[in-house]
Amino acid sequence: MSGLALLAAASIEFLGPCSVQPLLRARILGEPANLGVATIETLERFGVDYEGTEQGLNSAFGTPTGMAAMEVVSDREMRSYGWCYEVDGKVPEVYANEVPMRGVREVRWYFAYAHYFDGQWVAQCVPAHRLRPRFLNCPQGASGRGRR
Repeated sequence: MSGLALLAAASIEFLGPCSVQPLLRARILGEPANLGVATIETLERFGVDYEGTEQGLNSAFGTPTGMAAMEVVSDREMRSYGWCYEVDGKVPEVYANEVPMRGVREVRWYFAYAHYFDGQWVAQCVPAHRLRPRFLNCPQGASGRGRR
């Protein structure tokens, strides 16, 4: 691989539910056709346990799925947690396998929540580390906390 190609390689990182510090940061190898392929190849290269397909992630790094990923705050409010991603600072509204990698510089997967309040979904893909939810066993001190 030439030095120019190495400099142009996209980076990928995965942020968990409790901190802005990445659980994994790496360079995307080769020229995958789309973000879904790049994601799966990266997780497998580093031996990360995950559930999902090229369309998207259900779980990675031991994050919960299904009912275990739901937080009931009150009879009017809940949060549903899962993985979201952004590409070069923007959140595409498509499956990961629909995002071509050509020209991409940075990919960030992050554990996030959709917020349901008073009968409607009011937010989606809010990074979980902003709340550091207790049910996910996040430490509650100030260390590692931050907004992104």
